[in-house]
Amino acid sequence: MAVAFLAPSIAASGVPPALAQGDPMRVDRTDPAHLKAPLRGYDQPEHLEPRVRRTESRAVYSLPDGLDGLASYDKALSRLCQRGAFGQKVDGFYWARAKDRRYGVAFSGGANLLDPQNRRQPGKAYFIEGQDSRCKVYVGDQALLSKHYIAP
Repeated sequence: MAVAFLAPSIAASGVPPALAQGDPMRVDRTDPAHLKAPLRGYDQPEHLEPRVRRTESRAVYSLPDGLDGLASYDKALSRLCQRGAFGQKVDGFYWARAKDRRYGVAFSGGANLLDPQNRRQPGKAYFIEGQDSRCKVYVGDQALLSKHYIAP
């Protein structure tokens, strides 16, 4: 009775009647050996030297009298620096030596300056003391600082 029920639907689908009666179709299996990985000896990977860009920090200003008369404290930039929104890309990459301390230096042209809010002013040098939550930023005019510049 089940065969009579299936016959009209199978005939309409185009399946041969031999398959409809339960003739199992022979499935050829592939050779199981083709699933194995080929035998290869372990090759040592080629040793590559790491690509390290070597850079050295350098002093760009020598300030025997400190920042007196050369740079002024900027409260707004100091607040941004304390939040990490203004400062040096690499802390201490460029630096200025004064009689009592060392300042990190960033330039308004973008050299070592992290400034996502674009607060920089042309022709200025930024002296950064302690790039952390106590950060202080001093802004100086590059023209006034040029006599204290240390050439490479």
